Amino acid sequence: MLSTIPFEVPAKFAAQLATGELVRYGGILKSAGTGQIIAHLQETGMAQSMLSSIVSGVPTPLSLVSNVINAGSGIYTAVQVRQIEALMETLQTLQVATLGVSLVGVGVSVAGFVYMRKRFNALDERLDQVINAIHAGFENQRKDDLRARMSRIKGLIRRAEQAKEFSNPQSEYREVAAALADQAAYFDGEISVILSAKGPIPADLFWQLAQSLMLCNNVRIDCGIRSDELRHTLRIAEAVASEYQGLFNPLTPMSFDGSVENGLNTVRVLRDISDSAASKPYLIDYLRTQRITGKEYVNALEQEKQEPLLMLKTS
Repeated sequence: MLSTIPFEVPAKFAAQLATGELVRYGGILKSAGTGQIIAHLQETGMAQSMLSSIVSGVPTPLSLVSNVINAGSGIYTAVQVRQIEALMETLQTLQVATLGVSLVGVGVSVAGFVYMRKRFNALDERLDQVINAIHAGFENQRKDDLRARMSRIKGLIRRAEQAKEFSNPQSEYREVAAALADQAAYFDGEISVILSAKGPIPADLFWQLAQSLMLCNNVRIDCGIRSDELRHTLRIAEAVASEYQGLFNPLTPMSFDGSVENGLNTVRVLRDISDSAASKPYLIDYLRTQRITGKEYVNALEQEKQEPLLMLKTS
């Protein structure tokens, strides 16, 4: 597959990134001099399988992966440790904030339906704890509605995961994407309510809802690419990017409860997510204009067994 789609390993661009000749914006590398897009970052199926074996649920900090690498034993094989180390080094070179965010915000998500489902299950469990601890503004009826939504979304992700077994999966991907649009709108509304309330934003609740929103949107985009509806998916990606900018850009470290340091880290991650979402339409449009089908692109990334991250070179 790598012979038909111009993928490169990220290490090839390390020297140019170090000198400032290239800069990262979201999931793309651009020429600092001309602004031209040089390559699009994308995690492979191997990356999602690898991180699922470390932790399923919350974003995985680089420090946790460092501990796995330093341990170098236990349930992780030497091959797994080397793969995880390679992934961490690449993300550090690209200055991506956390590993978990890389699978929600960098590039367009691919082989990660299983990973997404595991993360969503963990979010579901954590949300109950967070809501019970906060109480404020979350009456029983609203909580019941959230529980029903979470169950619905888990079912939709499962449908997306199993859609490839159909003789013609495109219609199933379209139905799942349309249903997830409604669920994403719900989380958008819940986040807007929290942001409009007086006083500091409850950081834990905000982050759980924000991750749920991002997971819904990423599975929507994944389904759109798999169904090869690239023009329509491009419009979805543009709308998602605009939505994130409207929600997240006004926030500052002082917006949240807790320490300023935690607020600063939250804002830094949100900026990375917004930038990555803004770069997704460029990748989708490149696939469309180069007549690379969504199925071909996804299959190439799913079948990659050597590299956790690849760059789709555009020049």
